Amino acid sequence: MGELPLLPNISRCDTVQTTRQGECRTDFRFLFVIFTMPRIGTDEHACFFVRQFPFGFHDTLQRKVESRMAKKPAPSQAEDSSNSPTGSAAASNAAAKPAETTGKKRPKEKETARETIESVVFAFVLAFLFRTFEAEAFVIPTGSMAPTLFGRHKDIVCEQCGYEFEVGASTEILRDGNIVVSRIQRAACPNCRFSNANAYEAPPFKGDRILVNKFQYELDDPKRFDVVVFKFPEDSKTNYIKRLIGLPGETIKIQGGNVYRKLEGGREEILRKDDPNKQLLIQIPVYDDGFDAEDLQAAGWPNRWAGVSRDQEEAVNEVAGWSESSGSWTLKPEDRSYSLSGANEGNLQWLRYRHFVPTSDTWARMKNGDSLDARPRLIGDYCGYNVVSESLATPETDEVFWVGDLTINGTVRIDDVQQDSELVLELTEGLHWYRCHLDPNTGEARLTRIDSSLDPEDEIEMAVAQTSFQGAGEYDFSFANVDDRVCLWINGSLVDFGPGAEYESSSVHGSLPQETDFTPVGIAAQGLNAVVSNLELERDIYYRGDYRSNETDSLLLGNVAEWQKAYLNHRLEWDTLEYEIPEDHFFVLGDNSPRSSDGRFWETTNTVPRTAFVGKAFYIYWPHGIPVGVEDGLAIKLSYHKRFAGGELVTDKEYPLHYFPFYPDFWRMKRIR
Repeated sequence: MGELPLLPNISRCDTVQTTRQGECRTDFRFLFVIFTMPRIGTDEHACFFVRQFPFGFHDTLQRKVESRMAKKPAPSQAEDSSNSPTGSAAASNAAAKPAETTGKKRPKEKETARETIESVVFAFVLAFLFRTFEAEAFVIPTGSMAPTLFGRHKDIVCEQCGYEFEVGASTEILRDGNIVVSRIQRAACPNCRFSNANAYEAPPFKGDRILVNKFQYELDDPKRFDVVVFKFPEDSKTNYIKRLIGLPGETIKIQGGNVYRKLEGGREEILRKDDPNKQLLIQIPVYDDGFDAEDLQAAGWPNRWAGVSRDQEEAVNEVAGWSESSGSWTLKPEDRSYSLSGANEGNLQWLRYRHFVPTSDTWARMKNGDSLDARPRLIGDYCGYNVVSESLATPETDEVFWVGDLTINGTVRIDDVQQDSELVLELTEGLHWYRCHLDPNTGEARLTRIDSSLDPEDEIEMAVAQTSFQGAGEYDFSFANVDDRVCLWINGSLVDFGPGAEYESSSVHGSLPQETDFTPVGIAAQGLNAVVSNLELERDIYYRGDYRSNETDSLLLGNVAEWQKAYLNHRLEWDTLEYEIPEDHFFVLGDNSPRSSDGRFWETTNTVPRTAFVGKAFYIYWPHGIPVGVEDGLAIKLSYHKRFAGGELVTDKEYPLHYFPFYPDFWRMKRIR
């Protein structure tokens, strides 16, 4: 299938004029490179490529190449004998004689031309075989796999906090080309929720171009959590790309954002990524502290991170019993770092994240000079890629469900280490809190769990491991509680806690948040000097079972009691799906769960047969080109979108399509995990 114009991504219910979510198309520009590859090398190179092909083509093509190599003429007699004295003389005499063939046509020219044509044809045949059996390039038109893979999108820089993010732009164009039906007017920043009007002028980019290994599943079975390309079961002419979740013969249950496999006896087993490093790469940003909205802070909005303590006489920005404390961690606004000097021995000093999220009303009140009413919220399944508006109205948020699976990343610099020095990382999820105690004297890390409904002071040890966190210095860290497993990384290396870091729970575990989830992350220290910076909070993918949501549902995230009531009354049913997978079939989901048409919502089937698989997506080889000089007006506009005006298709001179010059987005050229 040739590369068609990128298609709109307007809803899960597709029509003839729209594309289906997750559809991907062949990129023939990459195939052109493959066509020319055999022509660049020699026949020996062609032999090498032939040896890679299966399915009986090997012998035929190998004989073809070897027969051509055998036809190569042997070296001339003059060349063979040039090293001997007599041969040298003979060559000189031969050169002295007049050419006897002057005026005659060289017999080799005709054969040389024929061999050139054969080489070109052979190169094309080889390239088509490579495309058929080995690898193929595809382009992603929609955002059903965002943020892992982008469809047609725009890159936005927030006008308030400077955070860089992407938003889907597939809704702007029709199926039959770059024909504009509407333009994105505004995009909400996922970091500070400001509605950015610069989304209108931002240049659009086509979706990621990826490579798909088509031979992978000829040798091995598809693996859980592979990103796969397959023929859409309801339309075999259309390619889809999703993440493989369920295997043949399994009964799969989606609930609370997690996926479970049902076992004998009614037990359930959570499905998690075997490799925690893979899990870490597909987390979704919640808040990056390096990009704060300064105007909002100046208007009185509280910092999300602050030094806090319990049982204060005067409660300042109190959240779940924690109030801001002036005698602990101190913020340095210039680099958004938090420092602690001379921590009291035997007394942990806490730095905590409070989920104070601005809303459209917050920004409107700030603009009007009104007082701001800062209230914490639960962390929801907000995905900034989806929050755009094609009118001047503020984009509507689409977060409904509470997400308790979190990852905190940061950097800590410590010195003046004492005998009882300690750094503690904490993540809360409902009634359960998970802590990691780091000892800078020995490098030991100790995982503990607290059941707050029983005793908030009673820590149950889960596992102990050795780390590189030892002595004064600077350390990068990541601490995660995802899919019923607690993980720790120090300086990018995963700490091996063994099976003790995993815990069992029912599918309803964590489905009811507590007020402590308004402040779900904490960092504490004692007996040392510490500086914490580069704080970035992320969440896990939340697989929805529900396609119904509205703004009222989002507002409930600010009231724990009301959210619990609503979830138990109706959302628990909406948020639960169960499927039995037939033999030789698979169940797939999109990473952008609110915007993915996948096995949850297809009309005639919920699974994909093995025969429909095209291959495994393994590399983003061309994300998009980044144009230079667009904002300065220096970029050259090469082409434009089209639009209908008065019933006729005209060029839209106000909406460029391609710019020059540009440079590749090297940072997103990577392996697909």
